[in-house]
Amino acid sequence: MKIIVWGTGQIAGGYLIRRAYHVNDEIIAFTDNNKMLWGQKYENYTILAPDELCDKEFDRLVICTIHYEEIEEQIQRLLDIDQNKVITYFEVEEETKRFLINKYKDSSDSEIQKVVGFYKVNPLNVFGYYEGDNEVTYPVFYESDGMPYIWFENKKMYYPMDYDNFVLIDGRKYVMNVMYEQGEHSPHRYVQSDNFTGENMVIVDAGVCEGNFALRYVEHAKKIYLIESDKDWMEALHRTFKPYVDKVVFCSRFLSGEDSDTTITLDTLISEKIDFLKMDIEGYEREALRGGSRVLSESIANCAICSYHRHGDEAAIRGLLEDYGYHTDVSEGYMFFPFDTELEFRKGVVYGRKES
Repeated sequence: MKIIVWGTGQIAGGYLIRRAYHVNDEIIAFTDNNKMLWGQKYENYTILAPDELCDKEFDRLVICTIHYEEIEEQIQRLLDIDQNKVITYFEVEEETKRFLINKYKDSSDSEIQKVVGFYKVNPLNVFGYYEGDNEVTYPVFYESDGMPYIWFENKKMYYPMDYDNFVLIDGRKYVMNVMYEQGEHSPHRYVQSDNFTGENMVIVDAGVCEGNFALRYVEHAKKIYLIESDKDWMEALHRTFKPYVDKVVFCSRFLSGEDSDTTITLDTLISEKIDFLKMDIEGYEREALRGGSRVLSESIANCAICSYHRHGDEAAIRGLLEDYGYHTDVSEGYMFFPFDTELEFRKGVVYGRKES
């Protein structure tokens, strides 16, 4: 289908990057009521005036704004557009959920049936049936230079200067649920109850983001490698881990299967044996594991490797770890990753263990 998106705000951006919501569709333009935007570009798409829609051939107009009722009324009153072509972002999300429910309704996997049952009575959730058991609110503070931070387990954890995902409650900014994804039954959980000691370990945290994983264990670790390619997050991480600089190695290159000006392998970065490897690097986990054959073969490590970013990652990651001598297992439950083109449930994390 040919798609036109109404809106240029956060919801429109969310629709655009959630490729599962428009698989095999072609987005041809955006539109918005803001006259200042007409003729401009939104992510390389032309922004049309609403009046121009009547001259365009398209199959679906997706309204991506919380004020969708006002837009629907405007379309009915002022635009000669087939109402059957008009749909809201929230209806698209419901369509996606119904597709998944129907796809897996006859599955014999009890964990998949938990997800299906959850979706039948709840909104679409990336974490499947997991409802969260770490719901904590953290107030945001600011240093004199304007860098924001929160107090996380009695330590300052910093955020980028231009970070805009804080939640505003009664005029105060907060960070919500820092550890939400790491709850006991979360499919995205890195640390199982029996695969982490935390004492005198060499820890590799690949895909650090704000750093909550490494910060929890930094006082007990012997050494921690922080691998994060986002320069804004890296700036914040340098501030967060300044008190522990004697035991932290910062790496701002992309973790990969080969070395280049912008990439680095685990085998190049790390010379000693490691004790724990956490990897959450947006679908590049396979390549990064291939670049760590020496380190992983020589080490007796526990591994937590994210497997939900790409189709087939679970099997590929398990195969690589097993080639290095590890036994593998997977996290509880299933995840749905809407930023990929495959509409499917995937295991969130592959665990690797090796006998000493």
